Amino acid sequence: MNSMLALWFLFSFHTLVSPIILDPRDVDAPFLACYDYIICGGGVSGLVLANRLTEDPNVSVLVLEAGSLQVLLRQLNDNYEDFILYPIEDGDGLGTSYDWNLWTAPQTYLDGAERPYDMGRGVGGGSLINGMCWTRGGKADYDAWVTLGNPGWGWDDLLPYFKKSENYTDNVDSHFSRELYIKPSPSTHGSDGYVHVSYPRYFYNQSQLFLDGLRELGIPILTDPNNGTAAGGMLIPDSINPDNQTRSYARLDYFDTVINTRQNLHVATHQHVTRVLIDGPHNVRSRNYPAGLWVSGVEFLTDGSLAFHNVSCSREVILSAGAVHTPQILESSGIGDPALLSKFGIPVIINLPGVGNNFQDHPYVGVVYYYGNSSYFNIDMLYNNPQLFTQLEQEYYVNKTGPWTAGAINTVAFPSLPSISLNWTNMMYDAANQSTSQHLLSGLDSTIIAGYEAQKAILVNFLSRPDVGAYEILNDNIGLLSVATMHPFSRGSVHIQSTNPFLQPLIDPRYCSNSLDCQVLVEALLFNNQLIDTKSMRLLEPGPYAPFLPNATAENLMPAIQTGLRTEFHGTGTTSMLPLNLGGVVDTHLRVYGTKNLRVVDAGIIPLVPAAHLQAPVYAIAEKAADIIKSDNLGLASQGCSSNSASAQQDPIITNSSNRTSSLNVSSYSRTSSSPIFQPTESNFPELLNASALVAFEPSSKLNSTSTRPPFALGGAQDQLPSTAPQFVTGDEILDAISIFLTSRSAPTSIAGQTISISSTNSIQGPSFLSPVSSSSTKSTTITTNNAAEVVIRAENNSVSTELTPRKPALIHGYRPSGAAGNIISGFQSSPSRSRQTSTSLPWNYMVQNSGNVRSSEIQASSDPVTSKHVQHTSRHDTKIAYTSSSKTDDRKTTTYTSTVTRLVTITMPQAG
Repeated sequence: MNSMLALWFLFSFHTLVSPIILDPRDVDAPFLACYDYIICGGGVSGLVLANRLTEDPNVSVLVLEAGSLQVLLRQLNDNYEDFILYPIEDGDGLGTSYDWNLWTAPQTYLDGAERPYDMGRGVGGGSLINGMCWTRGGKADYDAWVTLGNPGWGWDDLLPYFKKSENYTDNVDSHFSRELYIKPSPSTHGSDGYVHVSYPRYFYNQSQLFLDGLRELGIPILTDPNNGTAAGGMLIPDSINPDNQTRSYARLDYFDTVINTRQNLHVATHQHVTRVLIDGPHNVRSRNYPAGLWVSGVEFLTDGSLAFHNVSCSREVILSAGAVHTPQILESSGIGDPALLSKFGIPVIINLPGVGNNFQDHPYVGVVYYYGNSSYFNIDMLYNNPQLFTQLEQEYYVNKTGPWTAGAINTVAFPSLPSISLNWTNMMYDAANQSTSQHLLSGLDSTIIAGYEAQKAILVNFLSRPDVGAYEILNDNIGLLSVATMHPFSRGSVHIQSTNPFLQPLIDPRYCSNSLDCQVLVEALLFNNQLIDTKSMRLLEPGPYAPFLPNATAENLMPAIQTGLRTEFHGTGTTSMLPLNLGGVVDTHLRVYGTKNLRVVDAGIIPLVPAAHLQAPVYAIAEKAADIIKSDNLGLASQGCSSNSASAQQDPIITNSSNRTSSLNVSSYSRTSSSPIFQPTESNFPELLNASALVAFEPSSKLNSTSTRPPFALGGAQDQLPSTAPQFVTGDEILDAISIFLTSRSAPTSIAGQTISISSTNSIQGPSFLSPVSSSSTKSTTITTNNAAEVVIRAENNSVSTELTPRKPALIHGYRPSGAAGNIISGFQSSPSRSRQTSTSLPWNYMVQNSGNVRSSEIQASSDPVTSKHVQHTSRHDTKIAYTSSSKTDDRKTTTYTSTVTRLVTITMPQAG
């Protein structure tokens, strides 16, 4: 019995520390010949749909994703992807393999240069690498969609789906709730959704000063930024798990939670969808389908192969490839503007000029007013001191507290134009008197011009409304006060520039082609000068630089804007949900005009971009779309594509790309130049009124299908089979620490040539550090490395202590110094260092004391004798500075700051010479 137990323990430990190897899908791995639903794109919207549609065990769903499946647990030397999981690494996923790394066309209305255009790539899409900001936008944003001809898509219609997607936790204590104006309304938040929405366990003092500065200038501070009132300053929640303080994203939330039990779900990675396969007009079923063509499947390519594959569907094909790649697929399929398609020799199957047009994005300019008051702790202090970095890293691993829980952005504002500028009436007058096509591309179809005219009337109205945010301010802890226009008047496009499916489409946001967008940014930067001059913000000693100086004018700000403007990663509109006569691509059921069973569900359907970060709206759109699709297909008999269908087989491989159409046995509709062009008509769908019809699909407590695994899973590649990864957080501090420090195959082992041994006493499972302590228990683990360090982790009753004794300078996992100094910061990249800031590297004493039942940890990294004399400096936020000195050692400066769990943190750091 004991030997069996020992074997079980060894196997379990091996499972805990062994890496997961997820290889790309093999070209010859079998697909089913047919699926009920095919979803093209495994990002946010694609995974939401896959999850919700497979709640019905009688349908089969295939998800084709061009990217990879992120590996959560690897060996220490195998590029552990903390930039996805850890909030402190927020933004570091840009430029990695989880980014499409696209570029725009030259921006002729700015400085003529191209811009990087980052988009998430992989299972989870943009939620892998976004800024985690969780904002919905205002009621007016969504009611405008209804005004544009989309009944059923207003704020009140979407609110149930905002709530359905989120699992909201108000994990901020009463003290910080008062200081930071956090008072959420329970009626506007969900508690049963898949996406964790909560707050970090650490707030920088700069956040409160930013909000107080806005109040001094009359900007309202919102206690719940997601209740439909969105014009003002706010501390926003993040898509973050409140328990383990890691990113909550679509792959973890909608995929990992069901993939082990949904035998009717097949996700294939490294598959590039090239086009949809279209049959001629015919009546498939006696249902209220619009007149149109039947989409019978999709064609795709596997990474590393030039062989085309196809797979068919019995019900629907759903494009969820995003606002850039979905129009590329449509146009490659012969759906779009005939004038464009003819340039590339693509036969026009459906004349739909709205495809790829109405492209909108939030133009963003990053400006840093470096805070000179070093008594306010900031992230530069963390990165410029390796010892502190290591100690706070360990605090995060053990307690899930401290600065590592905080992302780049916590506080933002969406001011209305009248609240920040006296020039708003002139700007509104200029906007109202512009001709509709004055700033649009020439040669656009008349329906697109008509659609923009309807949008422009709404945008002019928004400029004058005090309840609508005109732009956004994003604030961080070192002085970033970036600005972004929220309701741009400019319109761009995304179109194919080749028939090569691997060549990115031509992305042209046409930033500031309507100069009003840049004028809003000018007013925003002028307001920044007022903000940093408030009593609250002056405490931080902000340091503006040219041309963003107190005496700045519109004339000297505009060139800086034209040089520094970038994307805020919020592209929308390229497959707009609008009436056909307004340039629409999809109807209110998100079905592509001219087709019976092709839908688009991603950010591209948004007809007017809201004043928000887009992940919360896209989750809600996808949740609503899932209900629409279920309702439209309610009662349909399976057409042979259920999970119990015949054995899997691969459709013919097409090796000659010039003869693709004739070889595809699932597409009988000929794509020749002589084929008639299908003219779509308006759809007349009844709105989704009978919600009770969906009861049969709703899971009870998220129960999953347990039907027999279909044949495709038996021969699937490793990255398409259920993952057996252990949970990252065990709830036990000692095991968590071991899993972080020792993610290798066996013990004893080595890290960077250092031999490691482990000893542990009393393996009793202790309570979570957030749970009340119900019993007395003691446990400790000692990790010793030869010539490196000894780490002792102890848990006793309601406290945890960690002792680190370095024998050599410790390796800094993930340490990255700040970049070179610069003027304008794009995106959420780490901020450049100030030239006047000194990087120090000396032994530290670091102590954390928690009040109440919250665990405490003490990390000692130095035993140098210190004799102290204290000089107290107290601010309105009880920030203290004490200067100490030691005999025979350098002078030191001790900074004291308050953290999110109402604790006192003392850091001893060298005094700058």
